[in-house]
Formats: sequence, C-alpha cells, structure tokens
Amino acid sequence: MNKTKLSKTVSYILRHHPEDFDLKLNPDASVKTDQLLQALKGKFKDLTKADLIQLVKNDSKGRFSFLEDRKRIRANYGHSIEGVNPDYQAVKPPEILYHGTTPEVKDKILTAGLKPMGRNYVHLSVGIKEAKKVALRRTKQPVIFKIEALKAFREGQNFYKTAEDIFLTDQLSTDYLSLSKNN
Repeated sequence: MNKTKLSKTVSYILRHHPEDFDLKLNPDASVKTDQLLQALKGKFKDLTKADLIQLVKNDSKGRFSFLEDRKRIRANYGHSIEGVNPDYQAVKPPEILYHGTTPEVKDKILTAGLKPMGRNYVHLSVGIKEAKKVALRRTKQPVIFKIEALKAFREGQNFYKTAEDIFLTDQLSTDYLSLSKNN
C-alpha cells in the first residue's frame, strides 16, 4: 500500500472534503474511525485499522490523532471546512514563529497582515526550515515572515499548538510581522 497516497487521501477527507467520501465530520473535526476505514476501502482495498494506527503514529507532522480510545479520528489542523473547530486550547507560544508563503502575496501580507485564506486558521512554524518547506509546496522562491508571537500573545492574540512544530492563530496584524533575513 502506498502510505503517501493514504496520508494525502486521509488529509483530503479530514481537512477539506469528507462529503466526497459520504462522511460528515463532527464539530470537533472527528469522524468514527470505522466509518473512515469503510470509506477508504474503495481506494485501498486491503486497508486495516492497524494501517490507520500506523499512519497516525508515524506521521512526523502530527497531522492526525485518535479520540475516544481510537473510536474516532481527526486531522489536528489544516481544516477548510466551515463549522469544524477542534477544541484547541490556547497556549503561550515561543518568542518567534515563522510563516512561509509565495512572492505573489508578500506585499498583501505586509499591508493587511496574515489571514487564514481559505483555511480556518493561519499556520505558523517553529523554525525557518519548516516554514520554507511549507512555502516550497507552492513556489520555488519562498518568502518567510518572522512573527513576534510572544509579543502578540502578551497583547491578547491566541495561539494553539496542534503538532510538535506547528502553531495556529486566527489572523495576525502587521504589527507582529517582518520579513525574515533568510529570504
């Protein structure tokens, strides 16, 4: 079985289009694990619950998690589905976070700040390397923004840690953004 294809398909379903597989997510972004497994059988005939467990366990980006003793599964971040909102707990972020993007939107971000743009939250990375990796999915010339996250937090901005190196926030004012010197 192609594990990359499985991961991308599960991401597609749990982040963006569960309806394409006749699934409906709960407001906490979860679906019954058995229902997801059944929906995936058309594409992955030999798929087992053990395969899903391994997918969650071995995903270095922490994209997925189980709830209720593996009875439910969800994507931890990256949702574009309206009305889906995992119960994230606000946390104190590190002093600096980073956001990778394309040159085409650089000036817009410098003017208007960071906005979710089709997702439910803005994604921020702990390191420049990860932010660059995110940007490289869309461009060969990544633009990296440096975010004064701790300052924003102290001034009332909420941050949510969803995976080891990923934080989310609703949006960010230009007051907390600057271009990284690593561009």
